[in-house]
Amino acid sequence: MPPERGSSGSVWLSPRVRGSQSDGTGSGATSCHCYRRRHKSSWWRDESEEPPPTWLYLTVWLVAVLVYLNGLTGDFVHDDVSAIKTNPDVLGTSPLSHVFFNDYWGKSMSDPRSHKSYRPLTILTFRWNHAVLGLRPLGFHLMNVLLHSCACLLLTRLLLRLLNLPQGTVLSAGLIFATHPIHTEAVTGLVGRADVLASLSFIAALLSYHRAIELDRDDQSEDTGSDDEGTVNGDTNCDGGRRAPSLSEGGAICSSSLPSCDSLRKDMATGSTKEGVEDGGREEEGRGAGWAWLKWVGVWAGVGTLCKEHALTALAVCAAWDVILHRKHVWRLASRKTTTKALKALGGRLMWISVMGVVILAVRVWLMRGSSPMFSDQDNPASCSPSRLTRTLTLWYLPAVNTWLLLCPWTLSHDWQVGSIPLITSTSDPRNIASLVLLAALALVFRAGCLTKGSEGRAILLSLALLVLPFLPATNLFFTVGFVVAERILYIPSLGYSVLVAVGLSRAGRLRAPGLLLLLVVFSCRTLQRNRDWQTRETLFLAGLRTLPHNAKMHYNFANLQKDLGNTDLAKHHYQEAIRLWPGHSSAHNNLGTLISDVSQAEAHFRMALKAHPQHANAYYNLANLRKQQGRVGEAVALLEESLRHDATNRDAVSALAGLYGEDGRLRDAENLHLTLLEARPSDPVVHNNYATFLQKAGRREAALVHYEAALGLDPQHTVALLNSAALMTSLHHNTQAERLYKRALAVSWEAEVGESLGKLYLNTGRLEEAVAAFTTVLTHHPDRLSSRVWLARVKAQQRSYVESEDLLLEVLARDPSHQEALFQLSLLYTHTNRTHHALSLAHRAAHNCSTPPTLCARFHAHYGDLLNDIHDTEAAAQSYRVAVELEPTLTHAHVNLGALYHTKGDYGRAWRHYLTAHGQEPSNALLLENLEKLRRVQHLHPSSALPHCLNMAGATHHTGEGG
Repeated sequence: MPPERGSSGSVWLSPRVRGSQSDGTGSGATSCHCYRRRHKSSWWRDESEEPPPTWLYLTVWLVAVLVYLNGLTGDFVHDDVSAIKTNPDVLGTSPLSHVFFNDYWGKSMSDPRSHKSYRPLTILTFRWNHAVLGLRPLGFHLMNVLLHSCACLLLTRLLLRLLNLPQGTVLSAGLIFATHPIHTEAVTGLVGRADVLASLSFIAALLSYHRAIELDRDDQSEDTGSDDEGTVNGDTNCDGGRRAPSLSEGGAICSSSLPSCDSLRKDMATGSTKEGVEDGGREEEGRGAGWAWLKWVGVWAGVGTLCKEHALTALAVCAAWDVILHRKHVWRLASRKTTTKALKALGGRLMWISVMGVVILAVRVWLMRGSSPMFSDQDNPASCSPSRLTRTLTLWYLPAVNTWLLLCPWTLSHDWQVGSIPLITSTSDPRNIASLVLLAALALVFRAGCLTKGSEGRAILLSLALLVLPFLPATNLFFTVGFVVAERILYIPSLGYSVLVAVGLSRAGRLRAPGLLLLLVVFSCRTLQRNRDWQTRETLFLAGLRTLPHNAKMHYNFANLQKDLGNTDLAKHHYQEAIRLWPGHSSAHNNLGTLISDVSQAEAHFRMALKAHPQHANAYYNLANLRKQQGRVGEAVALLEESLRHDATNRDAVSALAGLYGEDGRLRDAENLHLTLLEARPSDPVVHNNYATFLQKAGRREAALVHYEAALGLDPQHTVALLNSAALMTSLHHNTQAERLYKRALAVSWEAEVGESLGKLYLNTGRLEEAVAAFTTVLTHHPDRLSSRVWLARVKAQQRSYVESEDLLLEVLARDPSHQEALFQLSLLYTHTNRTHHALSLAHRAAHNCSTPPTLCARFHAHYGDLLNDIHDTEAAAQSYRVAVELEPTLTHAHVNLGALYHTKGDYGRAWRHYLTAHGQEPSNALLLENLEKLRRVQHLHPSSALPHCLNMAGATHHTGEGG
């Protein structure tokens, strides 16, 4: 007799004698008992089993890939940005060990603000993606699609291995799962990889558990019943159940002289026959192999839990499958209070997976470091409701919403929070009917599975277990979750849905094929459409607004996008809409406040954000900036310190507070802030860059360079660090290194500011042609950038192309008549071309209309003083120089000229002060040294004794050590 499909070994026939044949009273009829020879096997395929047709797997795999091809071009969107694009554990900027101590978003699991989502294996796959293919979305999308196709293959194998379903039904289930639109969030949304990886481990655990049952069943085949409901893939035995094959049935010749079954049992028990010895050895091997496969169940469940937490429910599904296979035995135990070897084995397996579940759960709880994640009413309004009735009714209704998404995946959204599903506050709410209908439907499906015989009944019950048990953690039954509805959570439960629909279609007769085709076409089209929705942040948010226009968070996210794009008015509108839908939306209040120019209105929104969320660190930070703008520095410092109490790793708050400490002379406190943050976030390039900027301002340029290099080592494409480092290199006259850094920044992202900085470098180093090319390139991309036109005019002036330079500057002033730098440069140009009257008029406009920055205004006043001095208006010139040195005390040019004016007037004391201040800045200035010598001669002082005397006079304005 050939082995049945799905069996664990070949079949050999051993005779059994019915009745007595030696005394002639028996009929001589014989029956044959079937024993199994074990073969090497795995949960993937038994070596004795005919391999399933390749076309079945190939079809499912190909469809699973094809429906997601148009999603490969998508960008990083929504949660992808924080989980992948800016996550140091993915980018490799943090040590590999941090992956095993941080949550999914890169925060330490011990951080009270951590989401507590511990998924290190998923993060490792992202890190591998980044290491091999870089931070390009295509590589991440491709891996997600391949993993999804593998999940479809494993589902196909699961149905063939466990349920022995017809190939048509298996194909239907595989294709339904491959194309279901509910999976787009898990497949096209990159962070959904956690669910796909968890499903792979989930199915592997179930296949391993089934293999353990098979091996245990082989060991018990002599003692268990063989009815269809109590066997694994059609085992047979001696004691009853399926009738042993006769000659005509099985082709086995059973002689009356062969030993009885009882004697065979005895021989096998004592090992007195060769076959008995061999089979006894196999039994011992089988028992060990069965326990080995049970250990693999624990391994796969643990691996899945490290991908995403709800993979632990694989153990519950394994237990349910074991009970499904042995439900007749369980029923007999309940009715007769008798146990069998099969029930003892069942109890042992259930006890083992219970222990494994407790161990995995204990480790997972320990990893939470004694604290649970904190969720607000925005994340899960139902669980945060103060009314027990509202909580109960709403949470009972949410499974019905999820079920409807599986049945009719038309209303899909990436976010279901903040008002997407109004709370049920009364028993008279008609939505309660949906909750009751779902419970009734599940009960009917369960009843149908119990009443249906054979593999189809087992398929119904298994699909119900797959549908319900993995979804239980999302019901808030055991703990509060941070979402209302999350489509990617349905990835594993949809396994059961796919099998259930496939079994239903198998009963549809002639309508089966057209029904399946219609379903697959609808699902595929919807999946392709959802892939397009996930292309960019804008397409995703717009799709969400179309689906759930009453979702406050959807408006908030879209407003954030418009704010990033510079569409301020549109951003304000959607922030206001978010607040209208959810008045307590603290982040919407905070962000809206940053866009409002009216100080009182902005402060009101910051205050409302703090009222709704008293620990809102960014609201304190923004309010501090407001106080700083108002000149209320003390309050700003207090607010920044409060912000850091709620979020000590807020980089912007640390930089702002350190700046205020520095202005107050508290340099040590300012540096300690940076060092504390650097200790907390040593792998953050932004922190290194900010600290380097602080060091550079403090004059510690070499130390600053070390941290700029550290930032670039962590993130070679960090544009801000590249620009700051290039500027520092320029100040150190390392022009070649500066040029290289500017070009690296342009290679990362071509920005006008970077191109302009490179042009300035060329201008300052005398490479005028390259400077012209750089500024021309900037103006080609940004023709309205006036500063680049001014710089290009300066280059043209140095090339003595005065007409072109004048035309460029006049064009700038035509667009902006108060453009200070253009007025100044045109005044200089007119001075060089001997048009003093025009130059004086422009210099007057530039100087007297300038308010900030002080350094630039000082230059304007000094230039205006030069022109006044040229026309011998010395009083006005001196006044202009005095304003210049007040604005910029280190402006050498103004000090020299002001000293010369005092010198000619005979005010030698003031002349000495300004000369010596200038000498402290430029000790080798030839004109200055000449004037000092003239002043000594006028005073008839000996140079060796006069200089110290003058230095003492000027002690209030410069350092004495610089004049010797």
